[in-house]
Amino acid sequence: METGKFRMFKSLYLKDLREVRTEILVVAAVTIILIGWAYLKTEGAARGIIVAPMSFALGLAGFLPIITSFRLLGREWSNSTIYMMMSLPVSGSMMLGSKLAVLLTEYLACTLIVLLSGGIALLTSFPDLWQQFVSNSSYIQLAVATYIVSITSIFLIFCNSFVSQVTGRLFKKGSGLITALVFLGVFITVGKLMPDTTTLLTRSQLLESIFMQDIIAILTKGAIDLVFAALLFIAAVIIWERRIEL
Repeated sequence: METGKFRMFKSLYLKDLREVRTEILVVAAVTIILIGWAYLKTEGAARGIIVAPMSFALGLAGFLPIITSFRLLGREWSNSTIYMMMSLPVSGSMMLGSKLAVLLTEYLACTLIVLLSGGIALLTSFPDLWQQFVSNSSYIQLAVATYIVSITSIFLIFCNSFVSQVTGRLFKKGSGLITALVFLGVFITVGKLMPDTTTLLTRSQLLESIFMQDIIAILTKGAIDLVFAALLFIAAVIIWERRIEL
């Protein structure tokens, strides 16, 4: 039985994974072109400008998966495949979970492509940079913690996207507007609730924590993101299984 569920999850995952290959290729192409151009057109200390196209590519790598989160689920309704999926013995947690796994895969692939490409370009331009980086373990810990928080933050956005979309589908008219309002409403609500949980969660406080290399503060932010994301995912599954009708 468990093997059958795993195979079903794998099939759903691979089906949606094919849909995000274009986005991954776009990020890879943009990264190589921009960073490659900056690398070839500059030399010496001027190659520090590589950070600019690298930052742009990272922004693109984070933005495209958010768009994909709306496209993957919305496509099921626009192509009417949602009715076939809901008639199959597939739970809401498996259906949404497979899409969530695909989105996380896309985010990880895109961001790692950018980080590795930019990192190689910078390290070949400034050989001493790597030695300075590895000589201080706190730099490595800070980099890893910051990347982990970026994953938990995007995870929270994905779950918000899911719950807003399934909520919008409860209404026959104005579902798109309702989806947008719910997405913004949840985003604002979560932002207001977080400061009551810890004093480390506003944007300025998070930046201050990074500057002070406060690894615990950064990871605390990530842990709270996961709690809110889990609650939103559970809410999306409940609405999917109990409220949305064929």
